[in-house]
Amino acid sequence: MVKTTICGTDLGIYKGKNPEVESERILGHEGVGIIEEVGDSVTQFKKGDKVIISCITSCGSCSYCKKQMYSHYKNGGWILGYMIDGVQAEYVRIPHADNSLHKIPAEIDDEIAVLLSDILPTGHEIGVHYD
Repeated sequence: MVKTTICGTDLGIYKGKNPEVESERILGHEGVGIIEEVGDSVTQFKKGDKVIISCITSCGSCSYCKKQMYSHYKNGGWILGYMIDGVQAEYVRIPHADNSLHKIPAEIDDEIAVLLSDILPTGHEIGVHYD
């Protein structure tokens, strides 16, 4: 991991709001990283790529993903730091990497890029869509 932040959701888990989260779970679902290794099913990324890690993982092909309802995907959605270890770890496995990561140029500042992972999308959703 290059850069991560703490979300209010992480604080809720820490305070016991989500008792289903395992006690040793590594939190975090927003970040910037550099790919160290790719699995066989990853075709869009290679070692060394700098990426924004989406707070929502998605397969890209199920009925929910086709409707752009990524958070409803039954084997993804918000799982980082919730159902699997999150981005506050030194190394992170990102399910469905081809649909859950976004390449960024190396010259983009990490502190700006991390805002695009969850803070900006959440602000847009809550401030614009639910206004």
